[in-house]
Amino acid sequence: MITIDKAQKIGLNACIDKMGREFVEKYQESSSSAFGDRGDYLYCFLGVNNQPETRSGEGLLLTSDSQFPYVARCKVDYEDGRVSFLECVIPT
Repeated sequence: MITIDKAQKIGLNACIDKMGREFVEKYQESSSSAFGDRGDYLYCFLGVNNQPETRSGEGLLLTSDSQFPYVARCKVDYEDGRVSFLECVIPT
């Protein structure tokens, strides 16, 4: 059995490795991650936007139509730390 903190580290690193660590580091200022406890597993999300920012203004923009051209979604099993990818749109 692993903790939620350990599952977050496993999931985020798996998503970063899947997308490409160098790519994610290059665009880290326009990337986002999120986690959700689903009981038996932890849901992990990593989104990266490599496009120039076009919106103006200040503040945090949180809307359902926010898009990341590149995403990795996975789940980390609390029992054994196994990672299963749900969706990956990665740079070529």
